Amino acid sequence: MNLPPRLIIGLKIIGLTLMYAGLAKLVLAYFSDRGNITLIWFPAGLGLAAMLINAKHYWAGVLLGAFWAGLLVDDPWTTSACIAAGNTLESWLGAWLLLGNPGFSIKLRHPRDFAWLAATGSVTACFSALIGPMSLLLGGYLTLALLLPSMLHWWMADVFGIALATPCILIWRKWPAGWFHIKRLPETAAFLALSFFSGQTVFLGWFPSVAGQYARGYWTFLFVVWAAARFGRHGVILLICITAVQSLWGLERQIGLFASGDLQSGLLNIWLYLLVLASVGIPLALMLYDREQKALALQESENRLSFALQTIDTGAWDLDLETEAILRTPIHDRIFGYDFLLPAWNYQAFLGHVVPEHRDSVDNDFRRACRERSNWNFECRIRRVDGEIRWIRGSGRHHSLNPRITGIIQDVTSKKLADENRQLAMLFYQNCNEAMMITEVDATIISVNPAFSEITGYEAGDVIGKNASILGSGRHDAAFFQDMWQTINSQGQWRGEIWNRRKNGELYVEQLSINTVFDASGLPLRRIGLFFDITQRKLNEEQLRKQAYFDPLTGIGNRRMFCDRLEQEIKKGQRSGLFLALLLIDIDKFKDVNDRFGYTTGDYALREAAQRILRSVRETDVVARMDGVEFALVLTDLEKIDHIERIADTIIQKLGEPFIIDDQTLDLQLHSRIGIAVCPNDAGEAGRLQQAAAQALKKCRNPGYAFAGTRDTI
Repeated sequence: MNLPPRLIIGLKIIGLTLMYAGLAKLVLAYFSDRGNITLIWFPAGLGLAAMLINAKHYWAGVLLGAFWAGLLVDDPWTTSACIAAGNTLESWLGAWLLLGNPGFSIKLRHPRDFAWLAATGSVTACFSALIGPMSLLLGGYLTLALLLPSMLHWWMADVFGIALATPCILIWRKWPAGWFHIKRLPETAAFLALSFFSGQTVFLGWFPSVAGQYARGYWTFLFVVWAAARFGRHGVILLICITAVQSLWGLERQIGLFASGDLQSGLLNIWLYLLVLASVGIPLALMLYDREQKALALQESENRLSFALQTIDTGAWDLDLETEAILRTPIHDRIFGYDFLLPAWNYQAFLGHVVPEHRDSVDNDFRRACRERSNWNFECRIRRVDGEIRWIRGSGRHHSLNPRITGIIQDVTSKKLADENRQLAMLFYQNCNEAMMITEVDATIISVNPAFSEITGYEAGDVIGKNASILGSGRHDAAFFQDMWQTINSQGQWRGEIWNRRKNGELYVEQLSINTVFDASGLPLRRIGLFFDITQRKLNEEQLRKQAYFDPLTGIGNRRMFCDRLEQEIKKGQRSGLFLALLLIDIDKFKDVNDRFGYTTGDYALREAAQRILRSVRETDVVARMDGVEFALVLTDLEKIDHIERIADTIIQKLGEPFIIDDQTLDLQLHSRIGIAVCPNDAGEAGRLQQAAAQALKKCRNPGYAFAGTRDTI
């Protein structure tokens, strides 16, 4: 069941009020011979502890509890109100001073905290000791002669309550750890039982015939030492509380150590006894607790340091400069190849592992660091006990008080090799003849090598921070780049030829490889582009292709190109269901042209004839010079015979037109014959189709054309 916060606070205030009033009534009923004056006042400690925990809300509980306590001992409400105000002021002022003191901790972990608590309580108790007796004097409950003794007793009672009750509440707010663990349970039971029976014997007179002559007050101090050493703050406070209850009970019954017949005398003795007990036991417990906490903190710090050193695989060492003996961690010896920590190690043993070429340098640096009391840093190669050569790096610094140097040592062989590899990679990157470009995932350029600048004309400063598209030539469409990036994103790499533009605007073609670098989680991190200029190679390849597939005189295809294309077109026609026609064109009596006008004019006439044939057909048709004055033409994707006849008539007409050279019309006309074979009607294979066209050409005696088969069958 979750209660509202305000209701919870209200219930706590009511509980504090009842506890304060009940405790005050108990003390005044049994340990006061003047109704309102006593030497022990536990409510003062309760009030200060409550204020330290939550002064904002609990002041009301202290005020109401003190007021009600006055009413319980039949004080008028005015007197009760004044005394309650003084008690509340004492607690509030004490809490305000302590909480504002940076040297005080409410957790009471150091003897200094108890000293501040006792000192502050001694000061603030003065206000309550002044207001309380003055209120009783004005109310007629005290005579002027008893005012000062009453003030002193009031002050002593409040100091007593603060010194005992406040630490008890603050410390026992948290339950002690480990008391009832199975291994400690016998000691805990023995401590509680023996402490209780000792107190009963000393303060309540148990076993008088056996222990009466031996029962002394110092017994309790022995248990205080036991409690401080083994049970800490909780044990000492618990023992003091048990002692307080037992001694006060014995006083009330007039038995035991403090049975004197006079209440005030007995209370004074108990006050002094418990105050000394608390002044000895609580600081002792806090001192031991503080030392334990520091030891735990030191151990935790050492554990964290050890974990950090193990994580980074680093050894630690401590060198005594007088004996040169070295204390080490296991990782230190493991670096030198030992599977276990050697029983002894010194500086000379370390120096013996250093390779000869580094030994003098390391030793000189060490001696100089010792003379100048400066830091010692070294990096060298060592020979491990198994003979393996490794690189190590270490550093050490002097102690401020002792002649010692403490430091760390690491095996940096992997790092040295990585540095060498990085240097080699950088040398390769800077001196490679192939251009390299490193980009972000979005193609933003972050680094280029000198070969990149040499090929593209762009310096590094021109392109870094810009997108790689700055090199674009505009010769590739969006689909090309879409396919390229799809491959890069799916496979992490791409390889191919691409046209780009230099800084001066010149186009060039490059062989480009793009690879992706991924991070540890598998996400793309960088892209690396490697390319080289293949423009000249492409030009050479194009020239060779022209030499292999094109006629050098006319610039049209040659026999080799014609045969390849004829094979392709036949297969294409078979798939599409359309037919094609092969036309063999022969120019009659061309030898007379060479004889009349010369070979130069004859060559011009052949080139012009080739161009006239090209202009007579479609771009998809194939035109080639087969040999001498013989041309071949492949008409593709034909549907009607009329198309073939129309083209044949056009070619014959164009070739028969006059030729013009240097604006002069020559008396030159070419007469041609054309043999026509249709695929698949005349033949379905390239060789047979050529034979059919050749037979048709032979049938054509006069300028004109002839079909290999019957026209009507087409």
